[in-house]
Amino acid sequence: MNLGNLLSISIASFGDGFGAAKLNLAWIYQFISWLISISKDIGLGIILFTLALRLVTLPLDIISRASMRKNSLKMEMMKPELEKLQKQYANDKNLYQQKMMALYKKNGYSAFSACLPTIITLVFFIIVLNGFQSFSRYTNKEVFNDMARAYTASIESNVDGDIIKNDDYNPDAYTLNLNYVLKENECESVFKGYSEEFNDDEKVYRIDKAEFLKRNDIIGRYNLGEYFTNLAAAGETPVYDDYNYDNVTLISTVYGDVHKALIGRLTEEQKASMKTDGIISSDEETIKNLTEFYSKVGDDVKKYFKNTAADGQAPTYAINLKVYLDDNAELADKFEEEANKTVSEKAVLAIGNEYKVNVIEDKASEAAKDAYYEYRSHSKVAFWVKNIWVVDSPFSRAIPTYKEFVSEMQNKPENIGSLSEDAYNKLTSKLTDEMQTGFGKGNGYFVLVALSILSMLLSTIIAQKTQKTQMELSTVDGANGTAAMSQKMMTWIMPIMFGVFAFIYSAAFSLYMITSTLLSTLSTVLINYFVEKSFKNKIEKEEAERAEKRRYGKRR
Repeated sequence: MNLGNLLSISIASFGDGFGAAKLNLAWIYQFISWLISISKDIGLGIILFTLALRLVTLPLDIISRASMRKNSLKMEMMKPELEKLQKQYANDKNLYQQKMMALYKKNGYSAFSACLPTIITLVFFIIVLNGFQSFSRYTNKEVFNDMARAYTASIESNVDGDIIKNDDYNPDAYTLNLNYVLKENECESVFKGYSEEFNDDEKVYRIDKAEFLKRNDIIGRYNLGEYFTNLAAAGETPVYDDYNYDNVTLISTVYGDVHKALIGRLTEEQKASMKTDGIISSDEETIKNLTEFYSKVGDDVKKYFKNTAADGQAPTYAINLKVYLDDNAELADKFEEEANKTVSEKAVLAIGNEYKVNVIEDKASEAAKDAYYEYRSHSKVAFWVKNIWVVDSPFSRAIPTYKEFVSEMQNKPENIGSLSEDAYNKLTSKLTDEMQTGFGKGNGYFVLVALSILSMLLSTIIAQKTQKTQMELSTVDGANGTAAMSQKMMTWIMPIMFGVFAFIYSAAFSLYMITSTLLSTLSTVLINYFVEKSFKNKIEKEEAERAEKRRYGKRR
């Protein structure tokens, strides 16, 4: 056993992170990143991105909405004639449709003139949705990479000092200087073989049993009581004595030698008989069946066994190690040696691991926490949302569990990178509040979900108000027709759909939807105003020209 290697406690570092998540539609990432950098706020950057995208699609919006409004105004002009047709062909829907289409053609009404721009706008919506999802994965992963860098930097701040050494065997990890830790815990006097030099040849920790037994805080603190006999009564303060001879860990180190020593007490005839019966291994000469062995040996050997069976049960035997060691100085010395080594190893590792977890990794996790607050995706625009790339919901965690994170990364190794669950838990160990759910604890309050619904409801009401006549006259059934009823249904279906989008996707995408919807509503109002004004001016001009022609006609 290489005690030096055994007592090396490795401290993992996370280097520069775990690799970047796969990023689709990189142009969106570049554009959003640039806008965020100049605006100094993610939420504001998303609003600017939305505004820029609306400017790009503005010509299409103008064409689409202007066409829709012109159609609406033309429908108003055709209303008297269409209402007559509805009454005339109330019982013949097909003929009404034919007459209506003829009237549309006569007045230059085109029901499809607004479709193409709307389809193109919808394609943009889908592209942006995919881009936001991809950017969300990338950004959330980058936050963990920033946390990993801070975690590693905290550990490296102690490298080449007294606490941490470079690991010659693992470049991605460091080794805790156990000698330093023992000094910090004032435990060096407990270990006779305590070494000042940090190398495998000299790093042997031999316990001073008398001193160790005085230090009940060490025995209790590091759960080493199993290795010693507690002389105190039940419920009393533990008082430890010699090594616990019933301890399985210590017994196992000398058990084979005890077996061989017991076999050495047998006559050749006894050994031959027991080998034949399978009680003794013929190859190694070790005991295979203690109970059968007990029945074959003489009283001088039986005294070293104890019956472990319950009262009334068939006897089963185990070696009474303490009795045997009392009579065998050589094995007693071996047991003492193994006990010293076992307890020393357990004690030093326990002390070192506690220092590693509660001091080194605790500070590193604290540094990761500070990095999270520095680099997290937070916005003053949606100040109540802790992580803008997560849904604005009290039932969503600002920081997901590892299982949720893996799912968010689409379970793809290229997205997850080298981020293991152990590393994830270490980085987030100080961020328990961000991993809670519930009102006041989760990632929001449904504010953006509600605003998504309300903004789309407003947009739908305004849009349908201008198309009311079209819907009522597009079928012979009028206000009770299929088109009119579908329009009424859409008044609620679209807002509900947007609410579902906001509930499923991130707060950032909700912010995009709200901004885009409000801008669309504003452009609709303005375009309708100018189109209506232009249309009325055109009608008035045409009326004036016809009146002028009538006057000239009368003169002639």
